[in-house]
Amino acid sequence: MFTEGLIKLKHISNSINDTEKIAEQFANNLKGSEIILLEGDLGAGKTFFVKSVAKSIGCSDVITSPTFTLMQTYSGGEFTIFHFDLYRIKNFIELENFGFFEYLEEDGIKFVEWAERVNLESMLDNYIKINIEKTGEFSRVIEIFYKKGE
Repeated sequence: MFTEGLIKLKHISNSINDTEKIAEQFANNLKGSEIILLEGDLGAGKTFFVKSVAKSIGCSDVITSPTFTLMQTYSGGEFTIFHFDLYRIKNFIELENFGFFEYLEEDGIKFVEWAERVNLESMLDNYIKINIEKTGEFSRVIEIFYKKGE
């Protein structure tokens, strides 16, 4: 799916602390307007990664999975965070009716869990995709792809 403009980084996390450090390093490079697609099985740590980034940018809100609300907004840190969960979205029309694309125009970091359910990558020129693979109880392989359009 990725074409030109792809940069890939691979991290090995052997503990919760490792994952938090990877998220902190990632957060240090954010500018506040990124769209971040999070992929991984249930329980892989997508929401935990968002929590860790939020903590790193100074957000003290309690971050929870927006599975049943579709979106949560958090402020109080360096950047506003829009946290989406598209698991229950079935198609593009539901995504559009929800107003998702208007949120992408807002200032802030947009974290999108389950973006692959609506093939969101094909609709965006610039995004960061984070794939989290659970390899043990607390160990993960975290791959970060940076996609820049022409």
